[in-house]
Amino acid sequence: MRILLTAALTTVLTCVASQHASAQPVERIVGPSGNALNVVKCKGSSRPCMTQASQICRGSYQVYDSESHAGGLVADTVPGPVTWYSMTFGCGRSDGRLPRFRFTGPVYEPPPVYVPPQRYRDDRDQRYRRDYYYR
Repeated sequence: MRILLTAALTTVLTCVASQHASAQPVERIVGPSGNALNVVKCKGSSRPCMTQASQICRGSYQVYDSESHAGGLVADTVPGPVTWYSMTFGCGRSDGRLPRFRFTGPVYEPPPVYVPPQRYRDDRDQRYRRDYYYR
């Protein structure tokens, strides 16, 4: 019962997170050449990252780096069931290459679930099960 409940809860949370894909606020940094770079993070889908980059730049932009990794529902500080996407870009002329969002970092592994041994009500029930499974 606990296994089914845990699996169902994980599935529901993953589906909810992927349906509500959203982009975090854009972080602006200055690159080594002095040009302004922008970093955007999105959870659940990479589409909001590209949409926000297009809105910030009011048109074309150049993608310098992109990656994806496992993270939690609210933040990407520890591995979790939600995929987070990150893209570094600069406004201006583009070479036309799309971000790849290669998966980096650790993979989320759900915690182990303990299943207690099944107890039989009486000796007759145990004999029935033994005879049924060892035919």
